[in-house]
Amino acid sequence: MATKQKTSTGIDRTRKGPAPAPAPAVELFGHVILVEGYAVPNFTGVHALVALRDTPGKTVAVLTTQQRLQTLLEAALTSANLIAFFGRLLVSPPTPRGGSWAVDVYGIDGVILYSAP
Repeated sequence: MATKQKTSTGIDRTRKGPAPAPAPAVELFGHVILVEGYAVPNFTGVHALVALRDTPGKTVAVLTTQQRLQTLLEAALTSANLIAFFGRLLVSPPTPRGGSWAVDVYGIDGVILYSAP
């Protein structure tokens, strides 16, 4: 049976069967290297690419519709300061401009911006 669900990112999707269990929440650290904002049908928010501190050479994407988190990500990009983010790895992340992701994508619900010493 197909059910229509509104995801935490604000995108409506039709799913067949029960929704998968959410991934456990994680905290990761890194530096924001890109922020891209969207205002397209069914999605208003940003994604940011984060170069992970504890896994050199690995970059992940974080996705949010929350303005306060967007502001912190933008500040981290301009300051080059370290961040921590809290979120869940998304099983089937939305792609606001279509295509597919080449990195792991996390839906986030928290960002900490650290000041440089």
